[in-house]
Amino acid sequence: MKLYANPTSPFVRIVRMALIEKGLNESVDTAFVDAWADDPAFLDANPAGRVPTLVTDDGARLTEALLILGHLDATGPAPAMLAGGPTALSAAGVAIGVFDAAVAVIIGRKSAPDFDAGLVGTKRFRTMREGLRRLDAVFASVQEAFGLPAIAAITTLDYLVFRFPDHDWRGLCPNVAAFRDAQADRPSVRDTVPRG
Repeated sequence: MKLYANPTSPFVRIVRMALIEKGLNESVDTAFVDAWADDPAFLDANPAGRVPTLVTDDGARLTEALLILGHLDATGPAPAMLAGGPTALSAAGVAIGVFDAAVAVIIGRKSAPDFDAGLVGTKRFRTMREGLRRLDAVFASVQEAFGLPAIAAITTLDYLVFRFPDHDWRGLCPNVAAFRDAQADRPSVRDTVPRG
């Protein structure tokens, strides 16, 4: 398998963490790409030019993080990432919504330097703040298995701290922050921290 990735994308990180948790990391060739550079091999794998993109051994091209996780659960070893029932998946959805809003701000800033102060930027920051609070309120009930809720929560907090270091994100989600700190030496956490 080949994974097109970039070292800062939270969507990529949840896939990379899942690969490590499933023991599949060594069987995947990870190619770090600049999603804005329009590399021909990457565009052949995904004409939308988005990461992550996983090319399976039989040539199938999977182009969205949750579809990739579904494929890994269907074909790979345990633990299942998309398990835990509606409560767990709901918490994971909140976490993904938070980092999706953060990515929208980063992308929005590329075309509008004052993006943060505009209507969309203001709404995205509200989503980040309120989403973290909501995630923190339910996190104790979904952190037992290290599946998508845990991975998405850690990814969310780390991404916000990385991209917006002037905000007190950890203060908004002390339960998630404590869990993240307790997992700091876990290979899937340690080896995928965003760097840029």
